[in-house]
Amino acid sequence: MPPRPANLEVWSYLIPMRIRFEHAAAGRSESTGILVRLELDDGSVGWGEGIPRDYVTGETEDSAVRVIRQVYAARLLADAPLAEPPVEEGPVAHNAAWCACELAYLDAVGRSRGMRVADMLAREMGLRPRRLLRRVSAIISAGPPAAVRRSLRMMRLLQFRDYKLKVGKDAAQDEANLAECCRQLGRGMKRKRGPTRRTLRVDANGAWNLAEAVRRAETLARFGVIAVEQPLAKGDEEALAELRCRTAVPIMLDESLVTLREAEDRVRRGQADLFNIRISKNGGLVQSLRMAGMAHRLGVDFGLGCMVGETGILTAAGRIFLELLGRRARFAEGSYGKFLLRADVTRERLSFGYGGFVRAMTGPGLGVHVRPEKVRRVARRVLRVEFD
Repeated sequence: MPPRPANLEVWSYLIPMRIRFEHAAAGRSESTGILVRLELDDGSVGWGEGIPRDYVTGETEDSAVRVIRQVYAARLLADAPLAEPPVEEGPVAHNAAWCACELAYLDAVGRSRGMRVADMLAREMGLRPRRLLRRVSAIISAGPPAAVRRSLRMMRLLQFRDYKLKVGKDAAQDEANLAECCRQLGRGMKRKRGPTRRTLRVDANGAWNLAEAVRRAETLARFGVIAVEQPLAKGDEEALAELRCRTAVPIMLDESLVTLREAEDRVRRGQADLFNIRISKNGGLVQSLRMAGMAHRLGVDFGLGCMVGETGILTAAGRIFLELLGRRARFAEGSYGKFLLRADVTRERLSFGYGGFVRAMTGPGLGVHVRPEKVRRVARRVLRVEFD
Protein backbone atom coordinates (compact mmCIF):
# COMPACT_ATOMS: atom_id res chain seq x y z
CA MET A 1 0.00 0.00 0.00
CA PRO A 2 1.49 3.41 -0.96
CA PRO A 3 2.23 5.88 1.85
CA ARG A 4 -0.55 8.29 2.75
CA PRO A 5 -0.51 11.84 4.17
CA ALA A 6 -0.12 11.88 7.95
CA ASN A 7 0.02 15.59 8.76
CA LEU A 8 0.19 18.92 6.99
CA GLU A 9 1.40 22.38 7.99
CA VAL A 10 0.72 25.68 6.23
CA TRP A 11 3.22 28.46 6.88
CA SER A 12 2.83 32.05 5.71
CA TYR A 13 6.10 33.89 5.18
CA LEU A 14 7.53 37.36 4.64
CA ILE A 15 11.02 37.77 3.16
CA PRO A 16 12.64 41.19 2.63
CA MET A 17 13.89 41.87 -0.89
CA ARG A 18 17.18 43.52 -1.82
CA ILE A 19 15.50 46.00 -4.15
CA ARG A 20 12.01 47.39 -4.53
CA PHE A 21 10.41 45.93 -7.64
CA GLU A 22 7.83 48.07 -9.46
CA HIS A 23 5.28 47.33 -12.15
CA ALA A 24 1.93 48.79 -13.19
CA ALA A 25 -0.17 46.50 -10.97
CA ALA A 26 1.90 46.65 -7.76
CA GLY A 27 5.21 47.48 -6.16
CA ARG A 28 6.90 45.50 -3.44
CA SER A 29 10.03 45.47 -1.31
CA GLU A 30 9.22 42.17 0.40
CA SER A 31 7.97 38.80 -0.75
CA THR A 32 4.96 37.14 0.88
CA GLY A 33 3.51 33.71 0.25
CA ILE A 34 2.66 30.35 1.77
CA LEU A 35 4.64 27.15 2.31
CA VAL A 36 3.08 23.72 2.79
CA ARG A 37 4.89 20.94 4.64
CA LEU A 38 3.41 17.48 4.04
CA GLU A 39 4.53 14.40 5.95
CA LEU A 40 3.59 10.92 4.77
CA ASP A 41 2.98 7.99 7.09
CA ASP A 42 6.34 6.48 6.10
CA GLY A 43 8.11 9.60 7.42
CA SER A 44 8.85 11.18 4.03
CA VAL A 45 8.47 14.98 4.06
CA GLY A 46 7.76 17.28 1.14
CA TRP A 47 7.54 21.05 0.82
CA GLY A 48 5.52 23.21 -1.57
CA GLU A 49 5.05 26.92 -2.18
CA GLY A 50 2.36 29.19 -3.56
CA ILE A 51 2.24 32.97 -3.95
CA PRO A 52 -1.37 34.21 -3.79
CA ARG A 53 -1.98 37.62 -5.39
CA ASP A 54 -5.47 39.09 -5.44
CA TYR A 55 -4.82 40.99 -8.69
CA VAL A 56 -3.79 37.75 -10.44
CA THR A 57 -6.02 34.89 -9.25
CA GLY A 58 -8.20 36.71 -6.71
CA GLU A 59 -6.50 34.88 -3.84
CA THR A 60 -5.18 36.24 -0.57
CA GLU A 61 -3.10 34.53 2.09
CA ASP A 62 -6.23 34.13 4.22
CA SER A 63 -8.24 32.57 1.39
CA ALA A 64 -5.36 30.24 0.55
CA VAL A 65 -5.08 28.99 4.12
CA ARG A 66 -8.86 28.56 4.33
CA VAL A 67 -9.20 26.51 1.14
CA ILE A 68 -6.26 24.30 2.10
CA ARG A 69 -7.84 23.57 5.46
CA GLN A 70 -11.39 23.07 4.14
CA VAL A 71 -10.82 21.44 0.73
CA TYR A 72 -7.30 20.64 -0.38
CA ALA A 73 -6.12 18.77 2.72
CA ALA A 74 -8.87 16.19 2.19
CA ARG A 75 -8.10 16.00 -1.55
CA LEU A 76 -4.55 14.87 -0.77
CA LEU A 77 -6.01 11.68 0.75
CA ALA A 78 -7.60 10.64 -2.56
CA ASP A 79 -6.16 7.83 -4.66
CA ALA A 80 -5.34 10.30 -7.48
CA PRO A 81 -5.10 13.72 -5.82
CA LEU A 82 -3.55 15.42 -8.87
CA ALA A 83 -6.35 14.45 -11.25
CA GLU A 84 -8.71 17.30 -10.33
CA PRO A 85 -8.10 20.96 -11.28
CA PRO A 86 -7.89 23.68 -8.61
CA VAL A 87 -11.10 24.94 -7.04
CA GLU A 88 -12.80 28.02 -8.51
CA GLU A 89 -15.21 30.23 -6.55
CA GLY A 90 -16.64 32.87 -8.87
CA PRO A 91 -13.78 35.17 -9.92
CA VAL A 92 -11.35 33.48 -7.51
CA ALA A 93 -9.21 30.57 -8.74
CA HIS A 94 -7.49 28.94 -5.76
CA ASN A 95 -4.43 28.12 -7.86
CA ALA A 96 -1.61 29.30 -5.61
CA ALA A 97 -3.07 27.36 -2.68
CA TRP A 98 -3.27 24.18 -4.75
CA CYS A 99 0.20 24.78 -6.19
CA ALA A 100 1.65 24.72 -2.66
CA CYS A 101 -0.19 21.48 -1.84
CA GLU A 102 0.64 19.80 -5.14
CA LEU A 103 4.36 20.58 -4.94
CA ALA A 104 4.49 19.34 -1.34
CA TYR A 105 2.76 16.12 -2.41
CA LEU A 106 5.06 15.57 -5.39
CA ASP A 107 8.13 16.31 -3.27
CA ALA A 108 7.05 13.90 -0.52
CA VAL A 109 6.11 11.09 -2.91
CA GLY A 110 9.32 11.55 -4.87
CA ARG A 111 11.39 11.28 -1.71
CA SER A 112 9.41 8.24 -0.60
CA ARG A 113 10.12 6.51 -3.94
CA GLY A 114 13.66 7.85 -4.30
CA MET A 115 12.67 9.48 -7.62
CA ARG A 116 12.98 12.93 -9.11
CA VAL A 117 9.70 14.75 -9.70
CA ALA A 118 10.80 15.37 -13.30
CA ASP A 119 11.06 11.62 -13.90
CA MET A 120 7.76 10.90 -12.13
CA LEU A 121 5.85 13.46 -14.23
CA ALA A 122 7.58 12.40 -17.42
CA ARG A 123 6.37 8.85 -16.86
CA GLU A 124 2.82 9.91 -15.98
CA MET A 125 2.42 12.52 -18.75
CA GLY A 126 4.39 10.90 -21.56
CA LEU A 127 7.15 13.52 -21.56
CA ARG A 128 10.88 13.23 -22.04
CA PRO A 129 13.22 14.92 -19.52
CA ARG A 130 16.20 16.73 -20.98
CA ARG A 131 18.83 17.82 -18.47
CA LEU A 132 20.19 20.66 -20.59
CA LEU A 133 21.21 24.14 -19.53
CA ARG A 134 18.38 26.66 -20.02
CA ARG A 135 18.46 30.45 -20.18
CA VAL A 136 16.27 32.76 -18.11
CA SER A 137 15.47 36.37 -18.97
CA ALA A 138 16.65 39.57 -17.36
CA ILE A 139 13.66 41.42 -15.88
CA ILE A 140 13.96 45.22 -15.67
CA SER A 141 11.70 46.90 -13.10
CA ALA A 142 9.64 49.95 -14.05
CA GLY A 143 11.23 53.18 -12.89
CA PRO A 144 13.14 56.30 -13.91
CA PRO A 145 15.62 55.98 -16.79
CA ALA A 146 18.63 56.27 -14.47
CA ALA A 147 17.53 53.17 -12.54
CA VAL A 148 16.78 51.27 -15.73
CA ARG A 149 20.20 52.25 -17.07
CA ARG A 150 21.92 50.78 -14.00
CA SER A 151 19.90 47.55 -14.17
CA LEU A 152 20.67 47.11 -17.85
CA ARG A 153 24.38 47.60 -17.30
CA MET A 154 24.42 44.89 -14.64
CA MET A 155 22.40 42.46 -16.77
CA ARG A 156 24.59 43.11 -19.80
CA LEU A 157 27.69 42.32 -17.76
CA LEU A 158 26.07 38.97 -16.94
CA GLN A 159 25.53 38.40 -20.68
CA PHE A 160 21.77 37.83 -20.69
CA ARG A 161 20.22 37.18 -24.08
CA ASP A 162 16.54 37.96 -23.42
CA TYR A 163 15.27 41.09 -21.65
CA LYS A 164 11.84 42.07 -20.34
CA LEU A 165 11.06 45.69 -19.44
CA LYS A 166 8.16 46.63 -17.20
CA VAL A 167 6.10 49.49 -18.64
CA GLY A 168 2.96 51.30 -17.48
CA LYS A 169 0.98 54.52 -17.59
CA ASP A 170 3.88 56.99 -18.00
CA ALA A 171 4.38 57.01 -21.77
CA ALA A 172 7.29 59.46 -21.72
CA GLN A 173 9.20 57.44 -19.11
CA ASP A 174 8.50 54.19 -20.95
CA GLU A 175 9.77 55.62 -24.24
CA ALA A 176 12.94 56.87 -22.55
CA ASN A 177 13.49 53.43 -21.03
CA LEU A 178 12.90 51.72 -24.38
CA ALA A 179 15.44 54.03 -25.98
CA GLU A 180 17.95 53.14 -23.26
CA CYS A 181 17.35 49.43 -23.86
CA CYS A 182 17.94 49.84 -27.57
CA ARG A 183 21.06 51.90 -26.95
CA GLN A 184 22.60 49.30 -24.64
CA LEU A 185 21.45 46.17 -26.47
CA GLY A 186 22.40 47.69 -29.80
CA ARG A 187 22.77 45.60 -32.92
CA GLY A 188 22.03 42.40 -31.04
CA MET A 189 18.30 43.24 -31.24
CA LYS A 190 18.46 43.08 -35.05
CA ARG A 191 20.13 39.68 -35.21
CA LYS A 192 17.92 36.64 -35.75
CA ARG A 193 20.37 34.11 -34.29
CA GLY A 194 23.87 33.68 -32.96
CA PRO A 195 25.61 34.25 -29.61
CA THR A 196 25.25 38.06 -29.76
CA ARG A 197 21.50 38.03 -30.48
CA ARG A 198 19.36 39.97 -27.98
CA THR A 199 15.57 40.18 -27.58
CA LEU A 200 13.40 42.77 -25.85
CA ARG A 201 9.80 42.34 -24.76
CA VAL A 202 7.67 44.48 -22.44
CA ASP A 203 5.07 43.81 -19.75
CA ALA A 204 2.30 46.37 -19.19
CA ASN A 205 0.56 44.43 -16.39
CA GLY A 206 -2.83 45.55 -17.73
CA ALA A 207 -2.08 49.28 -17.55
CA TRP A 208 -3.70 50.36 -20.84
CA ASN A 209 -7.11 50.61 -22.45
CA LEU A 210 -7.58 49.70 -26.11
CA ALA A 211 -6.88 53.15 -27.55
CA GLU A 212 -3.76 53.59 -25.43
CA ALA A 213 -2.54 50.08 -26.30
CA VAL A 214 -2.86 50.79 -30.03
CA ARG A 215 -0.84 54.00 -29.65
CA ARG A 216 1.78 52.30 -27.50
CA ALA A 217 2.10 49.38 -29.91
CA GLU A 218 3.31 51.76 -32.62
CA THR A 219 6.10 52.90 -30.30
CA LEU A 220 6.95 49.32 -29.33
CA ALA A 221 7.22 48.27 -32.96
CA ARG A 222 9.53 51.19 -33.67
CA PHE A 223 11.88 50.03 -30.91
CA GLY A 224 11.97 46.42 -32.10
CA VAL A 225 9.96 44.93 -29.21
CA ILE A 226 9.09 41.32 -30.04
CA ALA A 227 6.08 40.88 -27.68
CA VAL A 228 3.90 42.86 -25.29
CA GLU A 229 2.65 41.06 -22.21
CA GLN A 230 -0.82 41.76 -20.75
CA PRO A 231 -1.45 45.10 -22.51
CA LEU A 232 -5.09 45.31 -21.37
CA ALA A 233 -6.48 44.88 -17.88
CA LYS A 234 -7.78 41.55 -16.66
CA GLY A 235 -11.50 41.62 -17.46
CA ASP A 236 -11.03 43.58 -20.71
CA GLU A 237 -10.36 40.50 -22.82
CA GLU A 238 -13.10 41.24 -25.38
CA ALA A 239 -10.90 44.02 -26.81
CA LEU A 240 -7.85 41.78 -27.26
CA ALA A 241 -8.88 40.41 -30.65
CA GLU A 242 -9.31 43.93 -32.02
CA LEU A 243 -5.95 44.94 -30.57
CA ARG A 244 -4.29 41.98 -32.32
CA CYS A 245 -5.79 43.14 -35.62
CA ARG A 246 -4.50 46.69 -35.13
CA THR A 247 -0.93 45.96 -34.09
CA ALA A 248 1.95 43.92 -35.44
CA VAL A 249 3.45 43.31 -31.99
CA PRO A 250 2.53 39.81 -30.70
CA ILE A 251 0.41 39.72 -27.54
CA MET A 252 1.36 37.52 -24.61
CA LEU A 253 -1.31 36.93 -21.97
CA ASP A 254 -0.59 36.58 -18.26
CA GLU A 255 -3.21 37.77 -15.75
CA SER A 256 -5.91 36.99 -18.33
CA LEU A 257 -4.70 33.39 -18.49
CA VAL A 258 -5.37 31.61 -15.20
CA THR A 259 -7.23 28.36 -15.96
CA LEU A 260 -7.10 25.79 -18.76
CA ARG A 261 -10.63 26.76 -19.75
CA GLU A 262 -9.57 30.39 -20.11
CA ALA A 263 -6.52 29.41 -22.14
CA GLU A 264 -8.57 27.51 -24.71
CA ASP A 265 -11.15 30.31 -24.85
CA ARG A 266 -8.51 33.00 -25.45
CA VAL A 267 -7.11 31.12 -28.45
CA ARG A 268 -10.55 30.30 -29.86
CA ARG A 269 -11.49 34.00 -29.72
CA GLY A 270 -8.24 35.12 -31.35
CA GLN A 271 -7.04 36.99 -28.27
CA ALA A 272 -3.51 35.64 -27.78
CA ASP A 273 -0.27 34.99 -29.64
CA LEU A 274 1.64 33.66 -26.63
CA PHE A 275 0.91 32.30 -23.14
CA ASN A 276 2.87 33.37 -20.08
CA ILE A 277 2.64 30.31 -17.82
CA ARG A 278 3.50 30.74 -14.14
CA ILE A 279 3.45 27.69 -11.91
CA SER A 280 1.87 29.36 -8.88
CA LYS A 281 -0.59 31.41 -10.95
CA ASN A 282 -1.68 28.44 -13.05
CA GLY A 283 -2.19 25.92 -10.26
CA GLY A 284 0.99 23.89 -9.96
CA LEU A 285 3.32 21.87 -12.15
CA VAL A 286 0.73 19.48 -13.58
CA GLN A 287 -1.69 22.23 -14.62
CA SER A 288 1.16 24.31 -16.04
CA LEU A 289 2.45 21.39 -18.10
CA ARG A 290 -1.07 20.73 -19.36
CA MET A 291 -1.43 24.40 -20.37
CA ALA A 292 1.87 24.26 -22.24
CA GLY A 293 0.70 21.12 -24.02
CA MET A 294 -2.55 22.85 -24.94
CA ALA A 295 -0.63 25.83 -26.32
CA HIS A 296 1.46 23.50 -28.48
CA ARG A 297 -1.62 21.71 -29.83
CA LEU A 298 -3.36 25.01 -30.61
CA GLY A 299 -0.33 26.47 -32.36
CA VAL A 300 0.38 29.14 -29.74
CA ASP A 301 3.83 29.85 -28.33
CA PHE A 302 4.41 29.98 -24.58
CA GLY A 303 6.97 31.11 -22.06
CA LEU A 304 7.60 30.19 -18.44
CA GLY A 305 7.17 33.15 -16.12
CA CYS A 306 7.54 33.46 -12.37
CA MET A 307 6.11 35.36 -9.43
CA VAL A 308 8.17 38.15 -7.89
CA GLY A 309 10.00 36.81 -4.83
CA GLU A 310 9.84 33.04 -5.32
CA THR A 311 11.89 30.97 -2.88
CA GLY A 312 14.00 27.99 -3.90
CA ILE A 313 10.92 25.74 -3.83
CA LEU A 314 9.09 27.40 -6.73
CA THR A 315 12.44 27.97 -8.42
CA ALA A 316 13.02 24.20 -8.38
CA ALA A 317 9.53 23.61 -9.80
CA GLY A 318 10.27 26.05 -12.62
CA ARG A 319 13.46 24.21 -13.50
CA ILE A 320 11.55 20.92 -13.58
CA PHE A 321 9.09 22.50 -16.03
CA LEU A 322 12.01 23.61 -18.20
CA GLU A 323 13.55 20.15 -18.10
CA LEU A 324 10.30 18.66 -19.37
CA LEU A 325 9.16 21.30 -21.87
CA GLY A 326 11.86 23.96 -22.00
CA ARG A 327 12.79 23.13 -25.58
CA ARG A 328 9.36 24.43 -26.65
CA ALA A 329 9.35 27.57 -24.47
CA ARG A 330 10.10 30.88 -26.22
CA PHE A 331 11.22 32.51 -22.97
CA ALA A 332 11.86 31.57 -19.36
CA GLU A 333 12.03 33.55 -16.13
CA GLY A 334 13.00 32.78 -12.55
CA SER A 335 16.00 31.64 -10.50
CA TYR A 336 16.61 35.18 -9.19
CA GLY A 337 17.32 33.86 -5.69
CA LYS A 338 20.08 35.77 -3.89
CA PHE A 339 19.93 38.59 -6.44
CA LEU A 340 16.44 39.50 -5.20
CA LEU A 341 15.80 37.90 -1.78
CA ARG A 342 17.66 38.70 1.43
CA ALA A 343 16.90 35.19 2.72
CA ASP A 344 15.68 31.86 1.39
CA VAL A 345 14.32 28.67 2.92
CA THR A 346 16.37 26.12 0.99
CA ARG A 347 19.90 24.90 1.58
CA GLU A 348 20.64 25.21 -2.13
CA ARG A 349 21.19 28.67 -3.62
CA LEU A 350 19.32 28.42 -6.89
CA SER A 351 20.33 31.60 -8.69
CA PHE A 352 21.03 31.91 -12.40
CA GLY A 353 24.61 31.81 -13.60
CA TYR A 354 26.57 33.72 -16.22
CA GLY A 355 24.51 34.18 -19.36
CA GLY A 356 21.30 33.58 -17.40
CA PHE A 357 21.87 29.82 -17.54
CA VAL A 358 20.22 27.47 -15.03
CA ARG A 359 20.76 23.76 -14.43
CA ALA A 360 18.29 20.90 -14.04
CA MET A 361 17.41 19.67 -10.55
CA THR A 362 18.99 16.48 -9.25
CA GLY A 363 18.11 14.31 -6.27
CA PRO A 364 14.74 12.90 -5.21
CA GLY A 365 11.57 14.96 -5.01
CA LEU A 366 11.92 18.56 -6.11
CA GLY A 367 15.66 18.30 -5.53
CA VAL A 368 15.91 20.97 -2.83
CA HIS A 369 16.36 20.67 0.93
CA VAL A 370 14.16 23.03 2.96
CA ARG A 371 15.72 24.07 6.27
CA PRO A 372 13.06 24.28 9.03
CA GLU A 373 15.09 26.85 10.97
CA LYS A 374 15.11 29.10 7.90
CA VAL A 375 11.35 28.69 7.56
CA ARG A 376 10.84 29.71 11.18
CA ARG A 377 12.92 32.87 10.68
CA VAL A 378 10.63 34.16 7.92
CA ALA A 379 7.33 32.67 9.14
CA ARG A 380 4.44 34.83 10.28
CA ARG A 381 1.99 32.09 11.26
CA VAL A 382 1.45 28.35 10.95
CA LEU A 383 -1.64 26.14 10.65
CA ARG A 384 -1.43 22.42 11.41
CA VAL A 385 -3.82 19.82 9.96
CA GLU A 386 -3.94 16.26 11.28
CA PHE A 387 -5.27 13.51 9.00
CA ASP A 388 -7.54 10.86 10.48
